[in-house]
Amino acid sequence: MKVSEQFLKSKTNRESECEDSIFVSDNFAAVIDGVTGKSVRKFENETSGLKCSQLIKKALVDLPEDSTANQVVDFLTSAVYAMYRELGIDDHVKNYPAERASACIAVYSKYRNELWMVGDCQCLVDGTLYSNPKPVDAVLSDIRSLFIQTEMKRGRSFEEMLETDSGREYILPLLKRQAVFQNSATENDYNYGVIDGFKVPEKEIKIFKLMHPTSVILATDGYPRLFDTLAQSEAYLKEILLIDPLCFHEFKSTKGVKTGDCSFDDRAYLSISSSS
Repeated sequence: MKVSEQFLKSKTNRESECEDSIFVSDNFAAVIDGVTGKSVRKFENETSGLKCSQLIKKALVDLPEDSTANQVVDFLTSAVYAMYRELGIDDHVKNYPAERASACIAVYSKYRNELWMVGDCQCLVDGTLYSNPKPVDAVLSDIRSLFIQTEMKRGRSFEEMLETDSGREYILPLLKRQAVFQNSATENDYNYGVIDGFKVPEKEIKIFKLMHPTSVILATDGYPRLFDTLAQSEAYLKEILLIDPLCFHEFKSTKGVKTGDCSFDDRAYLSISSSS
């Protein structure tokens, strides 16, 4: 595999805080999106998203080239759970999923010519978009948008909303509660999958068989829309953040750009070309 373009950026402009990661080997290419923590818990002085992203990136090195999607997800899950056991918190995080170290992933397997996704990353393969959005995110983004608009109707300024995202504060209890649907084996419209140390239901592992692609682009959801080049994807993000930095009308999200930050989320972009 040949890397055409790759880019990693922290929303805070402090690269040491970036919870997203990129991995490339002879057999696999992946982007890893560390999930923004909903609690104050740290893992060895690192945020839950950053710690999970690093664990997964390290574990990907040891994958046999002929691994299946299910084998890879189980292997990565075990790597995260091993950390819980080492810290003696496995029983606690089993009962409180909002405190787990979690990440979404998109992986391209050259050997199997497949694209695998767990969680809400996104991919563009020879112009075809593959995504895996969470229904609960759409619901909470709408609720946050509604709250922000009511705040403005009541006289709160745009600048005040940028300084303190009261819309995010309003939905935070629901963001924590949604964790009950995380890797849930019980059927529900709001279920979603993540790598968090606990079994990912098979239906939450998205597998797409590809037909010998010439271009595979993997990205985290820090990009509102994917394009064939990094420059185009960055330009569109810049346009969105210029007209809607609160991310509540043009591009609805569960969070906006905090004062001093450069975006609403960390972002990772990886473009590879498949070689024979």
